[in-house]
Amino acid sequence: MLGGSFEYDVNLSQVGCGCVTALYTVLMPSVDDNVDPWKYCDAMGVGGYLCPELDIMEANKYAFYTTAHKCDTPDAFGNYSSCDRDGTCTSNLLDSVTGGGPHPDFKPNSTSGINTEEEFHVKIDFHEENSLFSGYTLTMTQGAKEVVYNKSDCSYLNAMTSDI
Repeated sequence: MLGGSFEYDVNLSQVGCGCVTALYTVLMPSVDDNVDPWKYCDAMGVGGYLCPELDIMEANKYAFYTTAHKCDTPDAFGNYSSCDRDGTCTSNLLDSVTGGGPHPDFKPNSTSGINTEEEFHVKIDFHEENSLFSGYTLTMTQGAKEVVYNKSDCSYLNAMTSDI
């Protein structure tokens, strides 16, 4: 996906507070014969396995969050021993407004941006600089309305180049 993009349509109208709809990439676990390659992995170690994770969307109708979680260098068998649980290079539409309330361009019945009571389109472009993953642009559109968040020049992502 490096140098390319990924896009999809989503409807969050039924996803309220306390719930999240997620879309993310993970680098599936090890080549170790003792590990079932079909076991789930993520940066939190859910399911018992760690792996790099790019949260493309963790969202409900009040918030939209994108972040990257890199891991340490895997051992000879491809197993990771630790990952960055907090992540960085984040787009967080809830925290963008003082007071932590819904973002004016992403909320139910928004007239200035994305009305989360209706379906909208999401596109994420994966930036490449000197053959390294260096940032991303998140673009949400709904009819003629567009909301863009650019996370460029994020050297943290360099470590995730082979994952993308």
